[in-house]
Amino acid sequence: MPTELDFFQFIYKRQLIWYKRFVLKQDYPWTDDPVLKTYKIINMYRELDKCTVYIIDKLKNIKDRKTILLNVIFYRFFNLMSLYEDLGISPFSQLDSNLKDKLLITFNELRKTRPIFNNAYLISSGGKGIKHEHILNNLSQIDLDLLIKNIDNSRTTEESFSHLVALPMVGPFLACEMWTDLTYFNWFKQKWTDNDFVNIGPGAKWGLEILHGKLSKRELNEKLYHLYNIQKKILPTVHQELGQELSWQEIAYKQAYSNYPFLSITNIEGALCEFRKYWRLGDGKGKKRYFRFLID
Repeated sequence: MPTELDFFQFIYKRQLIWYKRFVLKQDYPWTDDPVLKTYKIINMYRELDKCTVYIIDKLKNIKDRKTILLNVIFYRFFNLMSLYEDLGISPFSQLDSNLKDKLLITFNELRKTRPIFNNAYLISSGGKGIKHEHILNNLSQIDLDLLIKNIDNSRTTEESFSHLVALPMVGPFLACEMWTDLTYFNWFKQKWTDNDFVNIGPGAKWGLEILHGKLSKRELNEKLYHLYNIQKKILPTVHQELGQELSWQEIAYKQAYSNYPFLSITNIEGALCEFRKYWRLGDGKGKKRYFRFLID
């Protein structure tokens, strides 16, 4: 069974790859770890994920909260790079019948030659019929003013999250993606950040149980926050144990949205999911997605 130190060494090694590749501009390979140099393990900071970078860039100059909310919800259903360019649209303030019809036509054309959904996670089909049609129909019927009012009146992060979960075809995983995206735009009136809430997904649950064995829901949260708290003790010295010159503070992502130089609770949760993949691949198990260093 791996240890908590193994988990933080994994975090360091994966972040060092990003630092060598994008900051130092070094050539492949950026690591001698056989798993990390062979298979695709995503970044330790969610805000460095290519699809997250994409939607942040698309919405960064928009101030209207309704427009940001609508486009975050829309985008995360599909979660594809160049989605707006492929659809021939810009971020929109409302999904009226004309835009919906245009999107239906364009999606139908696109799906003849390529997937229109990212396979990183599953989206509910919404029942019989064509999934993207259900999504667009549901989006056009959302009362955005009421949704914003309910979220603004939420007293806790969990309560605000529940209003996103209640949207058609949105489960806890997808709602957490949307909730976290909103923090990057300082969207919440309550000033919540990605360090204030996370929903533990199945991959992170698996990662926690690799470290600690079978856990109840309460224990999952306790162990997640335990890792979050002890990172401040372990990460500053982990480079020495690995024989590396660069410290964590040197390689940490300096534009992180919260909790720099350490990981937010959201990023700890994501790291657990990737650690599960990493550990299983090291044992010769799990789905092998080979690392293509032209794509991050």
